[in-house]
Order: sequence, then structure tokens, then C-alpha cells
Amino acid sequence: MREAVASALAELARRDERSAGMARLALDALAPGQELERIDQHAVQRFCWFELPVRFQGSAQDQRLAARSLSQLFDLLQLHRYAQICKSPETTTVLTVYARDHDAGLAMFERLMWESGVEPPDLPELTWGTAVGDAEILARRETAAALELAISLGDVRPGKLGWRPAQERFTRSFLTRPDRQGLSHLDRVREERVRAWLGSSAHPHRERLWPLVGEIIAGADAPRSAERAMAPLQRLLDLAADGIALTQIGYIAPSVVRQMCADFGWRTSPDPPRSETDATQLISLHQVLRSMRAVRRSGRRLVLTRRGRQLREDPEALWRAATRSLCRTGGVEQAAAETFLGLLLTRSPQGAGSHARRGESDVAAAERTLTEYGWVPVEPPVAAGRHAAAHRRTADAASDQLRAMVMAVGWLLETLGLLTEDDGDGHRELTGPGRAFAIACLHQSAVAPRAVV
Repeated sequence: MREAVASALAELARRDERSAGMARLALDALAPGQELERIDQHAVQRFCWFELPVRFQGSAQDQRLAARSLSQLFDLLQLHRYAQICKSPETTTVLTVYARDHDAGLAMFERLMWESGVEPPDLPELTWGTAVGDAEILARRETAAALELAISLGDVRPGKLGWRPAQERFTRSFLTRPDRQGLSHLDRVREERVRAWLGSSAHPHRERLWPLVGEIIAGADAPRSAERAMAPLQRLLDLAADGIALTQIGYIAPSVVRQMCADFGWRTSPDPPRSETDATQLISLHQVLRSMRAVRRSGRRLVLTRRGRQLREDPEALWRAATRSLCRTGGVEQAAAETFLGLLLTRSPQGAGSHARRGESDVAAAERTLTEYGWVPVEPPVAAGRHAAAHRRTADAASDQLRAMVMAVGWLLETLGLLTEDDGDGHRELTGPGRAFAIACLHQSAVAPRAVV
């Protein structure tokens, strides 16, 4: 293959030495080592529409010359489809746009890539990330190459009616196809992401979740009892379909709170509840529906969003949305959820596992774990002098806030019927559906795409 490249470059040099030099530079940037077998449509488009105008040294005129020279080289190598990309009107236009406005050029690059059909689309199962490992790089590159072939065979026809669903179906089929070892690209990307998530130096609390690595990679499907567990959320969505009255400061109206408590037999203090703040069950449900953007405030009413209307019709989708929202809030709130769920999942049924201490409740154990890993000081230093009281109040407030975050996770699990009764010492166990829910929560957090920060 290198002999063919050398011959083509020599022929180009006989025609125009400067063009041959520019073609060589462009090819070295596109395919280091001149490995033509690694070149595909996606790579050529990315080079012409992004690498060349953003990273290639020289003026806009030099960039256009480089594109034309690379086109001539591809023609000599009988790679006519790639040559056409290099000399296409789109390439000429995008180089001109970049020269005037970088952001406009970048927007045009992204649009052209999407319209070409070879840019792998995001799927519900996999959103492509920007901070990626080797498995994801390989999966994306091979998916792009497979899409190129599908387009050439007419299985995916960019620009035609229904091409995007066809592209997604093809991508899903390709990514989930097992190799000789029985693992698909999707399996390998998920494993890579989970291991990176567990080993994140920015989240050392996750090191206690390593015993669950296999379960977190595999995830958990919605159980048959998902509809029963989602019943409280479903009921609140049903009420929001007609609009739920809100108090002036945005709480659910007391009449709705009392109705929900009566319907599901929730205990509150006081009983009957006077407002949403008296019913931890409603607090947790309202919060999770807000986090999944299923409801929004419209004046003095809580109403369904478009997403809420979709979730209302599908209990399994509602289950998945709930698991996705719990551990993807970010910061200490996410750390609290991950730690509490991990404690419940890794502890033995008798509560004698590595996380348990005699007389220590689940909430206290989770709070202690978080403080040990630096989310708040384990034992805040006692200041002397006139500022001592203020320091103690600050430390107490931080501890109270952390405990409240852990307790909120417990409230939601309890409200959805995913925990057993308290054993009297503040210890509870996950039910069968509760374990599936907790694993799904951690899975959703772990396989979410990482971004370059």
C-alpha cells in the first residue's frame, strides 16, 4: 500500500511539486504512516471540515490547496469517493466560513457530519462521550465505517424520508452484535466506562462499590413488579395531567397531599399532614419528577411536560427514568445516593458486612463513609476564641445537609416499596425489586458519557 502511495505522490510531483508536498502533509495528518486501510469516509470528512481549518498550519488559501491536492492524490489511488469529498462544494464553503467565523464553521462542520449519515447517532442505550477510552474510540470508528458501507448498499439513505430511524436501527444492530468472545461493542464500552467510573480519583467513595462491578456493568431490567413500585409516581403524574394546585411558595396543595397519603396508607407526622413538608413521601416523589423533567410549574399549578406525558403511558419507561435521575444529579447529592445504595447492596442481610457498625443506622453509616472520603470533615476542627461557636454551627449545618441528602434517597426507596421494615436499629434491606432498582441506578450513573472538563 505504501508503494502505491509513493507512486501516486511521484506522479503528482511530476505535475506540480507544491501540490505533491501539500498532499503528503495532508495525508500524513489524516493517516499517520500512510495506512490507507485505516481511512474511511468519516475520517476524510472530519479532516476536511474540522482538522484542516482548525489545526492545519497556513492560510485559508493554503487549506484549499491542501484539500485539492489530497483530492488529486485520492484520484490517483482510485479512491474517487474520498476525492470527491475533498473537492466538494461543501469543503470549499466550510473552509471559507471558518476563515470568517470559527464558531459558524464549527456549527457547519457538525451539521454536515450529521447530514452525511456516517456520524454514529446517540441511542437510548449509548450516548457517545467526549472523554473516551480505547473501547469507545474503536466502537465509534467501526460504527462509522459500517454506516458508510450501509449507505453505499442503500440500507441507509441520508436525506430520504425515514433515514434517521433506519440509521439508528442499523447502529443498534451493529453495536449489539457479539464478537467471537460473546461481547459486543456496547458491552465493551459499558465495561470500560464502569471501570473508569469506579476508579475515578475525583470520587474515591466509589472504591467501596468494586465488589459490585459485574452487576453494575450488566445493569438490571425493570422487574415484573415495576408497575406496582411506580404506582405513587404514576398517580402523581395522573393528577398533574389535570394540573395540581400549588401553594404560593410552590408546595403541593394540602388537599392533594392528604389524598395521596390516604390512598397509599402513608404515615406522616402530624397525621393528617398539613402540607407537603409533613409528608416525606410527597417530598421525594415531587423531587424525582422534577429531576426527570416530567413536571413543571405553570403559575400556581404543577403540570405535565411532554416527557411527563410520555412517561405516564409507560411504567417501564418511568422506572428507567427514575433510576436514571437518582444518581445523575452531580456533586455531593449524587455521592450521597451512590454511597447509600452501595451500602444497601454490599451489606450482608444481617447487616454484618464491612459497612456496618454495631448500633449505627444505615443513614449514619452512609454519612460516615462520605465524610471519611472528604465530602465534609469527619471531625471538624474545634476553633478557639470568639469564632468557636460559629465554626461549630457551620460544621453542624454541613453534617445536617449531608444527612438530609442520604435520608432523601431512603425516603424515595421507602415510598416506592423497595425497602423492608426498619429492624429497630435503623437497618433496612432492599427488596428484590429494590435491588434491581439500586443496581439500575448505579449502572445509569456509571455508563453515562464523560465529558472533557
